[in-house]
Amino acid sequence: MNNLLDTPIIGIDRGATFTDFGVIDASGLTRTMSVETRDWQAIGETYEKLHARYQTDHIVFSGSAAGMPEAMKKRVRIIAEIDAIGFGGAALADNRECIVVSMGTGTAIVHFANNSARHVGGTGVGGGTITGLCSLICNQQEPSRIEALALEGNHCMLNLTIADLGYEGLSFLGSDMTASNFAALKSRKTEDLAAAILDLVGETVGIIASICARESNCPDRIVMVGKVAGNRFIRNILKLVGQLYQTTFIFPDNPGYATVYGAALKYRYDLKKSVAGK
Repeated sequence: MNNLLDTPIIGIDRGATFTDFGVIDASGLTRTMSVETRDWQAIGETYEKLHARYQTDHIVFSGSAAGMPEAMKKRVRIIAEIDAIGFGGAALADNRECIVVSMGTGTAIVHFANNSARHVGGTGVGGGTITGLCSLICNQQEPSRIEALALEGNHCMLNLTIADLGYEGLSFLGSDMTASNFAALKSRKTEDLAAAILDLVGETVGIIASICARESNCPDRIVMVGKVAGNRFIRNILKLVGQLYQTTFIFPDNPGYATVYGAALKYRYDLKKSVAGK
């Protein structure tokens, strides 16, 4: 039975923009790949290549299963996305209880404890917001380019800050903290615009996550996952939000593959429980 539990698992996570694939064995997440498509034919072709390579019948799926071909339905075990986010984020951060924030096209927030995940919040603000606004305002859609532009920019040139209002004497707020996003249009430089857009997204997600974490008694364990969690500008903003709300954001390796990893871990956990119950 140990051999069965250690058999490689192929994970598939079909999101709103990308479909992620992962191979998980006894040592953890050993292979990852991502395709920018939700097309079932392309997903099936990638899956077949992995299946031919690893020869395993342990296949798990999370995310949108709408329209899944019947042949694939018979081969995969569907894992609830909330469970996959919780198990994956907690494992990547090596934490038994934490808040896991999945920043993909939108943002989902999950409380993970006692090998159980519970949805506690979220927002439609996320990577899709960044791509959409930067396309409209900055004429730029490439995530790496948007990140580079933002790192060269100054979001305070677009935002109304505490200093602008003359409140910099407040001990608990930094002078450059945002009082109102996009309320002080002092620049039209692409770099400043990109910085202001990412600041808007990072602050929104960070504040909601901090409130959820404090209510769940996990203020020092907010695990950031999803593709947007790797953005350096977003990480800097989250750290500033953490200082304001007295919360701590954790940035594990491989954040973009937390959900596909978690789907496999949840599957393995359920399998072990079923074996133990026999």
